[in-house]
Order: sequence, then structure tokens, then C-alpha cells
Amino acid sequence: MSRTLVVGSTGLLGQALMRVGLARGLDIIGAARREAECILDITNPEQIMRTIATVRPAVLINTAAIVDLNACNADPGLAFVVNARAVGILGQACAETGARLIHVSTDHYFSGDGRAVHDEKTPILLLNDYARSKFAGERFALLLDNALVVRTNVVGLRGWRGKPTFAEWCLESLAEDAEVSLFDDYFTSPIDADHLAEAILDLAGRPEASGLLNVAGREVVSKEAFYRSLARDLGIFPTRARSGSVRSLPVRRADSCGLDVRRAEALLGRRLPGLAETTAAIARAHRRRLGAHDAA
Repeated sequence: MSRTLVVGSTGLLGQALMRVGLARGLDIIGAARREAECILDITNPEQIMRTIATVRPAVLINTAAIVDLNACNADPGLAFVVNARAVGILGQACAETGARLIHVSTDHYFSGDGRAVHDEKTPILLLNDYARSKFAGERFALLLDNALVVRTNVVGLRGWRGKPTFAEWCLESLAEDAEVSLFDDYFTSPIDADHLAEAILDLAGRPEASGLLNVAGREVVSKEAFYRSLARDLGIFPTRARSGSVRSLPVRRADSCGLDVRRAEALLGRRLPGLAETTAAIARAHRRRLGAHDAA
């Protein structure tokens, strides 16, 4: 059985890849800075090379990244090391061991055209250090002929204390009926982590799935629409949520991040989830988590 190594296995998508892979009976190993089968610091090139030479995966899926835009803006050097240079080292290790590299990137490259969808050939904009570092990582990965670079907008539950994901922030705000400003001018194609993990693991076995590929939700929606869809799934009716603008944030963001997923759907032979399926999956995961907490 071929082996899959997930780098960043304790993160949002990494956890989902491990969960889905193990449920499928795959030989799948997680690597992260802590609490993983393989302890790996991706800022250490020697450790990267040594780990991959030891594990000898057939497929390496890299989900590790600094995704906090403010953190990238505050320390662009570290953002480049983690989001770009590490990908180059992973690619070198894959080239030397024959592993296939699947690198998870971002959708944060488009702005100013509302709900438009962008295919893999659409010209991009690099508006901040997060986008610049992630784009550099894409370029490093694509130096390998058989590499797959996935552009996406992944949402879901991660469970890191004090560091909620967007979906976890939504759930906390809904539970408290908090006064929140919801961006009605920031558009993405969100996909929950489990659906994305299923798609990536399916694509991993298809050599024709290479190069740059959009793998995301099939609908382009605002952050406000996501919040209100999740609220409906939970039977919650927020009374203190108001519309707001992404332009109120200090670091400039790409605001028109819709992705055209038709090529991915053709490769997979199925439709990717829309907003209702994505928020329903998150609501189910939230209920399971609450049930597990109550049982404990």
C-alpha cells in the first residue's frame, strides 16, 4: 500500500485529511511541530529532507502555512520561510525520493470584481504579504512536473484553544448572539475541510490532476451569507448581526475570491459542494463536538 504524508496534520485541513484517510484505510502519516506521529519543523531544511527520506511517502500533501494576514504583514520574512521556502525544500525532497507533491494554496489573489469566478488562468493581484508568500510557494511547487497545487477556501473546525477559525468564530458569535459586523462585500467559494479532504485524496491517485487546480465550493458567496446560512442550519436567528465592509480592516485584502471549479469537478466526476452543503457539514461537526463534550 502506498504511503501518504500530511505535513501540517494538526491544522484544519490536516486534521480532516488524517480523519478521512484513516477512515479509508490508507497508510497515512501526519507531520507537524507537535502532537503528530512525525515531529517536523518546516523552517528546518535538514529536518525536512531527513523526515521525507525516512518516511518515503508516495504522496506528500502540504497543508502547513501561516494564514493569518496580520501575522504575515508583521513578519513577511517568516511568512516567506513558511509559505514559500519550505515548499521549495519539500519539492526538492519529493524530487529526490520520487514522491508526488500536493501543495495547498489560497484563493487570495483577486479583487474588485464582486461575485466573479476566476479560473486557473485568470491574472492575479498580490495585495499583501500573505498573498505574496503563498504565490511564491505555488511557483516552487510547480517546478515539479507532477505536482498539484490546490487553490481553495477551506472552512471548518480546528479546535485550537484561543485561535478560532472563521467557522469557529461564527459559531461562538451565534451562541452568544454577539454584536458582529458581517462583510457583505467579501466573496469566496468556501468548502468544508472534510469535503476538501475527500477531493484531495481522490485527486492524489490521478496523475492527470497536476498543475494548478481550483478545488473549492461551487458557489461564490459573501462572508455574511456564510454566517447566515450556518445560523439557519443551527436554528439560530441572530438579532445583533449587521452588514459591514471588508475595507474597514487595516490590512488590505483581496475581496473577490470566487473560484471556477469546473476543471476539478470534471476530474473528480462529481459536483463540489455548494454553500448549503458546506454549512450543513460544519453544523453537523459542531453538534458532534458538543455531544462529545457533554458525554465527557
